[in-house]
Amino acid sequence: MPVKKRASLGRSTSAARRMAATRAAEDSEDTRIRLDGQRARQAASRAAEDSEDTRTRLDCQRARQAASRAAESPERRQGRRVDDRARHAASRAAESPEQRQGRREEDRARHAATRGAEDPIQRRTRSEDQRRRQAASRAAQWTFMEGEAFRYDPANNYDSHPQLYIGQMSDVCPYCNALKWHAETRGMCCSG
Repeated sequence: MPVKKRASLGRSTSAARRMAATRAAEDSEDTRIRLDGQRARQAASRAAEDSEDTRTRLDCQRARQAASRAAESPERRQGRRVDDRARHAASRAAESPEQRQGRREEDRARHAATRGAEDPIQRRTRSEDQRRRQAASRAAQWTFMEGEAFRYDPANNYDSHPQLYIGQMSDVCPYCNALKWHAETRGMCCSG
């Protein structure tokens, strides 16, 4: 099935204005009927596609989406991401445990299939990208402490920070009565 050309996409034509006015006048039942019909037509169209048509449609969709995202302003991108996070959170909050398990199993299978189809170069590239992302994430968690040893402020309560807190010295050495951390090795404080 050839991809339809949309010459006036993004332009305000008289037909688009009429369509917008018609949709604004719809009640919820009309909207539901229109969307149900649209879903049925789309499902029938996709069922009739062969693999080449599907690939072409998805490639065109990816290109349109990439162009749209490249043209969006930082504020619009931020808004889109906030909306997307809210939609995902609402969708996941509404899931039953069975639906959640099914979604996770599908996700695992999809990832396994994708990784199984990788050649060694793609696998190495993916692994290196993942390592870089993790290193950047870990480094970002500690940027607040960068150079802090050179400007130590006794007024700051460093041990209350969750990334710095290692517990209380609440264990007592049975030999010398020294206070120790919970997992500290026995006998390190004295010759006991």
